[in-house]
Amino acid sequence: MALEERYEIIDDSHGKGGFGQIAKHRDRILERLVAVKRLHMLDDAAARERFKREAKALARMSHPNVPAIYDVQFNDEQMMIYFEFIEGQTLRELIQSGTALSVEKARRWFTQVAGALEHAHSKDIIHRDIKPENIIVSSDHENATLVDFGIALSADDAQSLTKHGYVIGTPQYMSPEQATGETLDGRSDLYSLGITLYETLSGHLPHIGGYQSLADQNETIPPSFDELIKECLVQDKVARISSAQEFIKRIRSAFRSDVPLSSLLTEARLHEIAAALRQMSPEDFSAKPRGQKLLLVNRLKDLLRTDKPELRTGTAEVVALLTHLARFEGEGEYRPVIHAAFEWGFNKAFGPNWQGDDQIRDALIASAKAANESSHRILSTEFLAFMAANDLAILPRWYAHDVRLLVTALLANTACGKEADDLAVLYDGLNAATH
Repeated sequence: MALEERYEIIDDSHGKGGFGQIAKHRDRILERLVAVKRLHMLDDAAARERFKREAKALARMSHPNVPAIYDVQFNDEQMMIYFEFIEGQTLRELIQSGTALSVEKARRWFTQVAGALEHAHSKDIIHRDIKPENIIVSSDHENATLVDFGIALSADDAQSLTKHGYVIGTPQYMSPEQATGETLDGRSDLYSLGITLYETLSGHLPHIGGYQSLADQNETIPPSFDELIKECLVQDKVARISSAQEFIKRIRSAFRSDVPLSSLLTEARLHEIAAALRQMSPEDFSAKPRGQKLLLVNRLKDLLRTDKPELRTGTAEVVALLTHLARFEGEGEYRPVIHAAFEWGFNKAFGPNWQGDDQIRDALIASAKAANESSHRILSTEFLAFMAANDLAILPRWYAHDVRLLVTALLANTACGKEADDLAVLYDGLNAATH
């Protein structure tokens, strides 16, 4: 079967990559979505051969955060690359949604993207167009995929392609050496990666004329992120961070986790407290001195009261962590945490197009499954009071889905006591309203 017969066009103008148009197809045989990039072939025979060699090099890449290439087709006018279609949102769409992205998510995504670059650079492949549009984040926010790897071009190739309407690279993200047409190596991609990380955490590009610290503006961001970004943005590539592997090492160790909690509670910024809490189990938390636990709960109350927009994702993480960690605590400590968890997990606006926090909802569901009798009673009574203000018939689908998971977890827990009848009524009403 010819390629044009095998692949059904779903969207002929799904997107535009730096080196060509992207179309969305369906593979009729394997019944999967495929992305197809079309690139105008150059007239020069030597350039055409370079394209073919580069296409083979791209096809040799095999990394979980890089789309797999399925096939390459050449004709007199175009080269077409058939590759894995990645579902999700671009990082650009997430930034433009107005949602402040958490530092922990950024660390996970950029570790994955840098891993993709490390793999590419080991094969002498330079991406050339790192930017938010070329990073696709999965719907569960667990994975980031680097897309639209380009073809290695000579200066003449680039000039010829430009005449055909292609844009090689994106000026705001270009390294100085790329902007001046010099020969590139992996350090050029790291310059662009640094700019992209800064934009992800701040919502805007670095200001011209001087670096503005992210940590000074937002205490959820560790100063080590600023240090890493500044090393990526060094103008002289010889003094720049040397490799994607070094980038990964630095971003993985960005949070201090070896500082005593007593010091953190009196001196630390929010990102350090969250890093310390991530290392604990509920049993570890329960063993801490009562004064430290009360300080943590009161720190959370202060965050909830002030509700600074730039701290919302950090506050949400602390709510999620304490929902999980404080379930062995008394009512005075645990109830305010759970009260905040329902409001911030389901109703809190984190931007014009984003409601609720999924990590808090996940923590509530996990805690409902593992709760003892005391914490189960707090979870159940807070949940019932929270749901009393909701009209079950008009809940958004995602909202109803997680409410159902939560009420199911509470009812299934052997610690479920006198609230069981009210929870069962809620469960039945939810099913009646949504089916």
